Amino acid sequence: MRHTPEREMLLEKVCAFHQPFTAEQLCTVSRELHISTGTVYNALSLFVLAGILHVNKREYGQVASEYQLMIPRRSYTQLICTKCGRVAEFHDKALERLIQTRKYSNFTLRNYGLNVYGECKVCRRSKTSRKKEQA
Repeated sequence: MRHTPEREMLLEKVCAFHQPFTAEQLCTVSRELHISTGTVYNALSLFVLAGILHVNKREYGQVASEYQLMIPRRSYTQLICTKCGRVAEFHDKALERLIQTRKYSNFTLRNYGLNVYGECKVCRRSKTSRKKEQA
């Protein structure tokens, strides 16, 4: 990949995010740098191809795909609501220990991502209240 001043500035902005972010969020912060939306999306694609970023493609709710830095030994587990798309990160030491101590033949674990899909408390409550209203 060719080194450009725009990519370098975008990479600095990406590194400043301490949690997953959307392309729209990066576009918002890059406007002050006078970098076009197309350049932002192209740079994101290149960063993913280079292994700098990981993209979490969202299939549920109105939440856009999120990007996050591929930090060595940074693993994550997320709860994703299939109704509204809310994402909550959680830590389960027993689960982390199980995954990290498991032996994989012909494979060395560097990090992992685990997405757990279901309905969040807010969506369950609204579903329950609709049922009560209909009764």
